[in-house]
Amino acid sequence: MAIRLPTVNLRHKPNLPLFCVTGFAVLALLSYGFVAYDLVTALFDDPLMPILVDRDFANYWLAGRLVLSGEHLDLFDHSIYFPHLQALFGSNYQIRSWSYPPHFLLFVWPLGLVDYKVGFVAFMTSTFLLFVFAAAAFRREYAQTSDLRILLLAVISYVLMMFVAAQNGFLTAALLLLGLAFMRARPVLAGIAFGCLTIKPQLGLLIPVLLAFDRNWRTAAWSVLVGVLLVALSAALFGVASWSAYLTDTLAYQRSVMTDWYGIFLRMMPTMFGSMRTLGFSPAIAAQAQLPVTIVGLAAVLWLLYRERDGLRRAFAITCGTFLVTPYAFNYDMGALCVCAALLAGRAHEPESGALRRLPIALVAVIPAAVMNLGRAGVPITPLILAVGLLALAVAARRVSARPVGTLTPAQ
Repeated sequence: MAIRLPTVNLRHKPNLPLFCVTGFAVLALLSYGFVAYDLVTALFDDPLMPILVDRDFANYWLAGRLVLSGEHLDLFDHSIYFPHLQALFGSNYQIRSWSYPPHFLLFVWPLGLVDYKVGFVAFMTSTFLLFVFAAAAFRREYAQTSDLRILLLAVISYVLMMFVAAQNGFLTAALLLLGLAFMRARPVLAGIAFGCLTIKPQLGLLIPVLLAFDRNWRTAAWSVLVGVLLVALSAALFGVASWSAYLTDTLAYQRSVMTDWYGIFLRMMPTMFGSMRTLGFSPAIAAQAQLPVTIVGLAAVLWLLYRERDGLRRAFAITCGTFLVTPYAFNYDMGALCVCAALLAGRAHEPESGALRRLPIALVAVIPAAVMNLGRAGVPITPLILAVGLLALAVAARRVSARPVGTLTPAQ
């Protein structure tokens, strides 16, 4: 009697990008899940309130209160602003500072109308829903057939980290994704999104480059118009003195934070400057290390925009390159990059097909939630991972037509 052995499908290959994002999602759950649980519990348990107020959201809530009380100028002078935080949350409150331009107050002043817990829930929920909507719109535009599992697992990692940080990352990521999604068909909406993104100008640093390469002058014009209107409106409502204080006192203080302070915030920075400072190098050496990374990163983005025709890969080049070019950014700022990279890693057609070629992109998709843990472990290698992801994109670009273009390709 003949024995028939089971056949093995040698063509089946493990989905390495999916394994990668799954593993990092588990690590993110272990790293941030317990703190996230404590935050939710604190909403219903007053003795745990100190956990809830020890979040960056406290800046936004207090800003709303100061706007409504007419004391908003206090925000821009740290020596005056921080005592407000101490008066509310105790003399031992962890030091925080206000670092945003005056037109950000247009987005957060309503928080001053409600108590802290209500404001926390309202802000985090509304910005999260906006982020989900923006990610869906971006996927619909550029990657409808991309593996949804990879996107969801990568986003779960980012969402856990962002919820624990209680920062504005959902909002800024949504603005960037909406601008990228609408820039071809709806330039007015894209311009509104990009104009609003000026509340964190370092995140839109390469958007003018993308619009120039695409010759998308309508979106560029609307972006400038909306940005100017927001600045003018904030000056009218909060006074020109608010802008003067921001440009002199606030920016000077933030430069001092970057160069003189040490602490956990350095481990949250995915930039070369932040990595070098995490390793104990002086600010001067960190700045020297950042300069060549900025130059090479910018050159790589320009080269990719010149050669690349695919819309999703161009968006990845912009969002990934931003964190190589700028010295000042944090892990919670990487939401749009997370979505772009996850969609790219989950798209199996050429030129990204092949698990090994997509694996560096998948690693970029999950790195936001790992930035701080890598810093704590003394291996702040996020800039290297971002550079390898950009290199993987460059290798893929060599497999497609190299002719320069002025428009993005249709959704795939």
